[in-house]
Amino acid sequence: MESRFCTYKRVGYLRRKIASELGIGFTGVIYASPGVLKHIIKRHGKQLDKKTRDGILDRMKKILEEPDYIGIYKNEQGQTAVEFIKTMYTNLLLGVEVDEENEYIYVTTMYPITDKKIANRIYSGKLIEMKSIK
Repeated sequence: MESRFCTYKRVGYLRRKIASELGIGFTGVIYASPGVLKHIIKRHGKQLDKKTRDGILDRMKKILEEPDYIGIYKNEQGQTAVEFIKTMYTNLLLGVEVDEENEYIYVTTMYPITDKKIANRIYSGKLIEMKSIK
């Protein structure tokens, strides 16, 4: 990873307020690799509008700067994933993984999500509204 690190794009910053709310012990720059950008276009490109496809890094920055909802998940291996959701022309979910061992934060995916799924995740406690944090 370190040898190709110069090709990664800085898309945002995990703010201290959000990190403490989610129980993450550090803050830092959030990176997007060229591979994840290809993944998003290949897997979810048809679901995204032209403006988003053409300015994907700008959309990521906007989602990270002003999310409407955030959620955190830990998998069986102990990895931490954070979801940022922003309502734009549609609801866009930006998945970010936190490598706590190396203190490294990176984008894993971005795709549209329905209002119903957001409502279900809020109801189950997996998502919280940013209004409640501010």
